[in-house]
Amino acid sequence: MSIHKYETKKGFFYYVSFYIGLDEYGKKRRHLKRGFKTKKEARLYEARLETGQLSEVLKASKQNTNISYQDLYQEWFQAYQNTVEATTAAKTKDIYRIHILPIFGHKSISNISPLECQNFITEKSKTFKNMKHIKSYTSKIFDFAINMNYIDKNPMANVIMPKIKKEKSENFWSLEELHRFLKIVKEIEPYKHFALFRLLAYSGLRKGELYALRWGDLDCDNNLLTINKSIGRIDGHAIEKGTKNSFSVRSIYLDSETIDILKHWQELYRQEQNQLAISKIAKIDLSNEYMFTYLTNSDQIEPLHADYLNNILKRIIRKYKLKPISPHGFRHTHATLMTEIGIDPTNTSKRLGHASSQMTLDIYTHTTKTGEQNSIKKFADYLNQAK
Repeated sequence: MSIHKYETKKGFFYYVSFYIGLDEYGKKRRHLKRGFKTKKEARLYEARLETGQLSEVLKASKQNTNISYQDLYQEWFQAYQNTVEATTAAKTKDIYRIHILPIFGHKSISNISPLECQNFITEKSKTFKNMKHIKSYTSKIFDFAINMNYIDKNPMANVIMPKIKKEKSENFWSLEELHRFLKIVKEIEPYKHFALFRLLAYSGLRKGELYALRWGDLDCDNNLLTINKSIGRIDGHAIEKGTKNSFSVRSIYLDSETIDILKHWQELYRQEQNQLAISKIAKIDLSNEYMFTYLTNSDQIEPLHADYLNNILKRIIRKYKLKPISPHGFRHTHATLMTEIGIDPTNTSKRLGHASSQMTLDIYTHTTKTGEQNSIKKFADYLNQAK
């Protein structure tokens, strides 16, 4: 029997650890009770254990030591899924289903050792890059087991993380590369694709934010675009959800040429809807319609599917031998070029929907040759003023 002090984000608490015997493997089993605000409360609980007043609690603890990782995962997920967006919950479920449960699911939570956890991380790192992600999710179930008094230590806590060589990110284009791509799209692709990529390049939107845009979000009179939602997918079905965080809800200015391109696409969109016999062109109100859609195999109009942009981009890059980037690379490019011409990081951060300008600088800006040349020219001009 022992009482221990521990720290949480809410302050210091105490827990009681009570020895209840050995399991079938000869390992010590303990009953744990956490959350006591004072040492006195913990001692009172300890006294009740010693005098047999809580025999039913100890009996339950002995019976529960064989609960599996899978069973606890299901209990944890029931609570977790109500704290996040449905699309996030679906992605989390896939991580466990594909990567974690096949290894730990069938095992008793109390019999998973630190060595097993270390071997899991070591082997997984050979085929998977984001190991911090895997470790974090695996640990969540052990932490849940601790909170539920099934185990007293997290066997994943002290595993050694393998050093994974970070590949230098070049997921952005120079100004010349960007304009070459947009010129190609304008000349050979449907106008919808040109409007899509032009808006992506000149706004810095996330792909999900772009897909979620409705015509009512565009204020052509004031050159403003409002971003307040995103599109995710669950089992292939489009789900409208909130933005990545509260900072991502924003209104940004668009240049006049981009506004004109979108207005022209709007007229073409009206014509498309008329051809599909959805509504008469003179009466249709587009404000609540998605800006960019596609027709499914079942003749349903939906927001663009997840790989729509990726497929177009890969096809053009391959055909014209352009530098490979992903759709998210347009966001990188937008931020990098804004920094290159000397725009204040605070303004760039607000435009991208980041919590801080430092986040923008850390993630999305890169040193380019043009940026270096501009910097040294400004520096030289400043020094030469003193001559």
